[in-house]
Amino acid sequence: MPCNNLVEQIRVTLDDRDCLTGYRFIKQTCGHDIGERSLLTEFLLGLSVDELLAIDSERLLAVCRPGDDISRFLHLKHLFAIQAVLEVYTGRSNGASKSLCAIAEIGDDRGEVVIDADIDVGLVADKIRACAGCTGCGTALPAFEA
Repeated sequence: MPCNNLVEQIRVTLDDRDCLTGYRFIKQTCGHDIGERSLLTEFLLGLSVDELLAIDSERLLAVCRPGDDISRFLHLKHLFAIQAVLEVYTGRSNGASKSLCAIAEIGDDRGEVVIDADIDVGLVADKIRACAGCTGCGTALPAFEA
């Protein structure tokens, strides 16, 4: 039975230089992974917050080369969720109750910054549009919008 809860949870960890050391993205209600729990780790690990926020959808898809529409959707969903957390973390977004990301907790774990947040699935999906390579509308994806 599909889950009707439109909130997912993400944990982003940064080192003392504000570089990504890891993340996990799971469904709030059941704890299952969204695609793969850390789908973009190999591509994003070690990047600074500013570098992560500068990645647009076209660049991500060019580097990751997902094979089908579902995989492209999941790659973008992970990117936009990470960026939403970092937008709030850096103060570029206020994380208000109706925003894409609501920070639940920011803590320190052995020198790493740990950010736990809730992501509104519906708002993330609204950010994802069909890319030029799919069988959808044929319009280009926009860059991430704050």
